[in-house]
Amino acid sequence: MSIGLRRGQLAIAAVTVFTALALPGRAIEPQPIGRMPDGKPDMSGVYEPDHGGGNYGLEKHEPSKGNLAPGGRGIIVDPPDGKLPMQPWARGEQNHRALPEGAYDDPSVHCFPDGIPRSMYHPQPIEILQPPGYVVFLFERMYWRIVTLDGRPHPPDTTRFWQGDSVGRWEGDTLVIDVANFNGKTWLNENGEVLSHEEHVVERLTPVDSNTITYEATIIDPAVYTRPWTIRFPLRRSTDQLLEQACHEDNQELPYLKELKDAAAPARRVGR
Repeated sequence: MSIGLRRGQLAIAAVTVFTALALPGRAIEPQPIGRMPDGKPDMSGVYEPDHGGGNYGLEKHEPSKGNLAPGGRGIIVDPPDGKLPMQPWARGEQNHRALPEGAYDDPSVHCFPDGIPRSMYHPQPIEILQPPGYVVFLFERMYWRIVTLDGRPHPPDTTRFWQGDSVGRWEGDTLVIDVANFNGKTWLNENGEVLSHEEHVVERLTPVDSNTITYEATIIDPAVYTRPWTIRFPLRRSTDQLLEQACHEDNQELPYLKELKDAAAPARRVGR
């Protein structure tokens, strides 16, 4: 076979694959929960989080002025009022971050990992893999999580990560993940809701059927919040596949956000 013919066939194949990946996901009829050889639920596949606008505010909120950020239904289920139990200093910090000039300081804008739980409700597909002894989460936005299932302890407290350290176990059909060792640098969302290095998360992923997983996370962070609080939303199976996302290469909003921050600096100095 000539090189030219092979290249032509490869080009056609590449276009075919790219077109297939770019097509919207088709609806999948729900079936009973699949099982792995060990009897545990088979959650492997690609999912879209039904995130309720969590990346723009975990509490129920209206669209921002000018519709720059969408509204959200709120995904906090505890406390019952759907409000984050922030300490006063944290609410003040969040209000400052929520200003237009504060957006530049969001680590996610600079392509750092989103942390937990934000990775789970950032608008992006998530692929779950279940090799023996692990559950792996692949996020389209360049990063991943590896959940160990062998009962190993967390690393020493001096070892810190953007995504934390994830240790999992099964409780019936629910995957429970204990996440610790955070570096305290992540934001909960673009609204600037606060986390610290004392963050500790307990996640619960429960399959409802073959297409749906209920995701729940309880956040304990005594440096920021007056009590633990919990979010909940579904992950829905998709026929899509993860695509490459080159965050730095396509990060066109960063210069604009830097201009907003620099323009606000003189006003902040005058106000002191």
